[in-house]
Amino acid sequence: MLVACSTRPLHAVLVLCHDLVVGFSQRDVDDLLARTGRMCAVCNRPHGVQVHHIKPHNEGGSDDISNGIPLCPNCHDETHAQFAPGRTTRRYTELELRKHLDRTVDLATRQGAWVKGSEDWEHDVELLQFYAGCLDRPAFRTYFHQELSFADFDQALEDTGLALNSGLLRTRDGTLIQRADGKRALVNAGWREAMDSVIGQTMQARQALRQGLGLDRMLIELDRHDRWLDRFDRDLRANTTLGGQIDDHRQRAIDSLNEVLTDAGLPPLKRLGDWS
Repeated sequence: MLVACSTRPLHAVLVLCHDLVVGFSQRDVDDLLARTGRMCAVCNRPHGVQVHHIKPHNEGGSDDISNGIPLCPNCHDETHAQFAPGRTTRRYTELELRKHLDRTVDLATRQGAWVKGSEDWEHDVELLQFYAGCLDRPAFRTYFHQELSFADFDQALEDTGLALNSGLLRTRDGTLIQRADGKRALVNAGWREAMDSVIGQTMQARQALRQGLGLDRMLIELDRHDRWLDRFDRDLRANTTLGGQIDDHRQRAIDSLNEVLTDAGLPPLKRLGDWS
C-alpha cells in the first residue's frame, strides 16, 4: 500500500493509505457517483473523481457511504493538505464538505431535468449575459501592443477572472458595479465546462504578462518619467512573441464564450481587434 502512495509527501502517504485500509462498498460508491453525476463536490468538474472520507478514520470516521464525498484529485489533495506542516489557509471542515455534497446532489438532479425554456435554463442564460459583460471591456478589445497601461491591463485580467468565478464585477478602482453568481452556479454542465476554459485562458494571458514584466522576480517603484521605464515599456510592446501569446489566450477565451453564447441564442462578442 505504501508503494502505491509513495509519490506523495509522507504526511499524505500516511493519511491516504489509512483511508485505503478499509473502504466503502462498491454498491454504495456506485450510488453516490450516480447521485452526484460523477462531479467533484467542491469544484463540480465531472469525471476523474475519488471518494474521500469526510471524517477520517483516525478521527472516528466510518466506512458508511454517508461519510463519503466525491472529489477530483486536486480538491482531494487540498482536503489532505490540512495535515501538511506550515499550512496557512483554512482547512475544509466536516460541515463544509457535507454542504458541498448536498449542493452537488441538488445540482446533478437539476442537470438531469435541464431543458430549454425551463427556470434553470432562463437562469443560466442570465448568467451567460453577465459573463459576456465581464469580457466586454477594453482588456478584451485591443491587441497587446495597443495597451496603454500594463498595470491597468493586469488588473483588468485579474478582475475578469474574479468576476467569472465569484460573480463580483468591479471597476479598476475596486468599485463593485454588478453582482451575480459565479460560473459554478451554471446548471448546464457543458456551459460550465466552457466557462472553466474562459477563465483558464484569461489567467494564462495574465501569467504570460506577469512573466514578461518580471513581476514574480522584482518589485518596481519608479517615477513614471524614468527613462529606463520608458525603454522597458517600448521593448515589451515590441515583443511580438509575448504579444502574440497574450492575444492568443484572450482570443481563445472569447471564442470559448462565444460558442456558449451562440448555443444559448445570445449575440456573440466581437473578436479581438474588431472594435475599431
